[in-house]
Amino acid sequence: MRTLCISPIITKSMKKNIFLEIEYLGTGYFGFQIQVHESRSEVTVQGLIEKAIEKLFKQKVRIVYAGRTDRGVHAKGQVVNFIVDTSIPLNNIKAALNTLLPLDIRIKRLKKVSLDFHARFWAKSKLYEYVILNRDEPSVFDKDFSWHVAEKLDLDKMKKAAKKLTGKKDFVVFAKEAKRYKTCVRKIKEIRFKKKGNFIHIYIEADGFLRSMVRNIMAFLVRVGLGKIKLSDVGGIIKGKLPYANKPAPGSGLYLVKVNYEEV
Repeated sequence: MRTLCISPIITKSMKKNIFLEIEYLGTGYFGFQIQVHESRSEVTVQGLIEKAIEKLFKQKVRIVYAGRTDRGVHAKGQVVNFIVDTSIPLNNIKAALNTLLPLDIRIKRLKKVSLDFHARFWAKSKLYEYVILNRDEPSVFDKDFSWHVAEKLDLDKMKKAAKKLTGKKDFVVFAKEAKRYKTCVRKIKEIRFKKKGNFIHIYIEADGFLRSMVRNIMAFLVRVGLGKIKLSDVGGIIKGKLPYANKPAPGSGLYLVKVNYEEV
């Protein structure tokens, strides 16, 4: 009797891990991270990206992000990734998603990465920029993109205070909801300043940031620049030996510039 041999049907998986580098204006959004009960008045960047992905691929996908940004904070280089089973070419995915997203959220770069890539856990460092408009009068054109400080800032004192912040330290004093972290130790690699006319640009890079840490540090540096905190007290405040109450700088002046990876 002849035996019938049936070959198994081999299907090739189209599963891809998609890396997105995104820029957005945070002015009109309730931060980056999706809200548990997101409403029309609490629209988030993550929520809109996930809706665009769902429309394109006809499936619900939860994205992974390098870091969440607060309400009003902008991004020049936020990074997210998501896994999806698709045969759509990468160039078509980028064009389609940008068509589905509002004009104040843009995908700058899209690529396929290894399936184990994770936007947050693989990040080696993040670079933020903070913009201060330091002059008597505010600007209607820059109010959503900078922090207006009318009093003259002493930039030299701010730079000296910033040097005391660099290195590996416990930054619990600058953390929001510090108890939610196992440790508040982070390493600030660099804080540098650039002055352009009445604008002061402050760049801060670290291996990681606590919630509201950047905005709290910016407010701290401004208080030093205004003479409200003595340079001699900076070290004591950082170590928690002197009392200090956080009041974060406005989100409007903050930009997530870049997330650094070794292999992406």
